[in-house]
Amino acid sequence: MSEPNTPAPAFRYDPAEAVHGSAFLTPVYFNKQVLTRYLYDSRFSCAFVSETYGSIDGPEFYISFGINRNGAVILWLGDLEKLPLNERFYWLSENREPENDLASEFYDAQIESVFTEPPAVIRCLNEPGKFNARFHLKYSVHLYRDRSIEERVEDTRRYSRLLLNNVDDFKRFVSEFNEIINENTNNAEIRRLLSQRRIPFRDGLKGNKLLELVYENVLSDNENLVAPFFHLYDLRLWAAHSTGDGNLESVAKALRTDPKDYKGIMEALIVEMNASIQRLLEKIA
Repeated sequence: MSEPNTPAPAFRYDPAEAVHGSAFLTPVYFNKQVLTRYLYDSRFSCAFVSETYGSIDGPEFYISFGINRNGAVILWLGDLEKLPLNERFYWLSENREPENDLASEFYDAQIESVFTEPPAVIRCLNEPGKFNARFHLKYSVHLYRDRSIEERVEDTRRYSRLLLNNVDDFKRFVSEFNEIINENTNNAEIRRLLSQRRIPFRDGLKGNKLLELVYENVLSDNENLVAPFFHLYDLRLWAAHSTGDGNLESVAKALRTDPKDYKGIMEALIVEMNASIQRLLEKIA
C-alpha cells in the first residue's frame, strides 16, 4: 500500500483534447495490456459491452473505458484521478502518448448519450466471467479458463448481434458459442475441488457433468441450474452430427419453442443461461 504522502502519478495527456473544454473529460491513453490484471484477478470483473466499450468493477471502484481503432484503452482523466492511488500507479505503467483518437462506442455513450443496454448474447458472454471470478474469490478455484483480451474483444465483436437467417447460421453459432463457454471448463481445477471435498466423481468426467457436481454439492443447487448449458451442448451435438433431430427437438421442447424457429431457440436459451448465472451468483453471495 502506498504511503499517504506519496505524490500522485503524473499521466501523459493533451489538454487540447478535453471534450467541451472539460478537464475531467480529457482522454488519457493506455496500452491494452493494462486490462490484463482486471481480466485475470478475481477481485475484479472486466466486462465488454461492445468491442470498443467496457467497464471494470472492483472492490473500491467502478470505471468505464473505451478502445480506439489503434487498440489503445481510453479513460477520462477525471475518472482516473478518482481511482485509489495504487491503481493509478498501475495504470501509469501502461500510459502511452496522446493519440487524438477518441472514436469508439465509449465516446458515443459517454458524450453523445448514444447507448443501449448490452444485448442478451453479450451479457451471456460476460456473466460466466463474473461468476468465475466470484467463485474463485470464495473457493480458490476457477471453474472456467480465462480468455485473453483479444478473444474477449473478438467474441463481443462477432456476437453483438444475433443473426440467424438459416439452419447453417444456427449450427455455426451454437458450435462457436459452445466452444467459448462449455469447452472452456477448467476440468483439472474442478476435479481438485471435488477431491478436496471428498465428492465422488467418475474418471474421465468433464465439462458440465463436473460443474453439475459442484453446483449441487458446493452451492446447494436444487434447481438444476446447469441445464441450459447442457442444452447448448446438445445443440452442438445436433449441429455436428447428422444423426436425426432428437437433440434439437428435446432442447426446443425444454425451452418451449418451435424446433424450426432457430432464432427463437437461441434467444430462449440465452435468456435461460443468463438467468442460471444470476441464480448461481446469488448462491455464492
